Amino acid sequence: MRTINPTLFARLMRLPAPERADLLEFVGATRLDDAHLSAMIEDMAVRIDADRRSLCTEPN
Repeated sequence: MRTINPTLFARLMRLPAPERADLLEFVGATRLDDAHLSAMIEDMAVRIDADRRSLCTEPN
């Protein structure tokens, strides 16, 4: 069993539940180095932030 770097795990756990569950499932089934996992977490966080911003700026 591979463990996740504690810093990466903390970042992963800050993602919203659906994205966090998807990524944890993927990580459990795939071998990733820390750099790749870090990039995936960052990409998801950026996408989630952009989605939230677009919701805030769209007219009612």
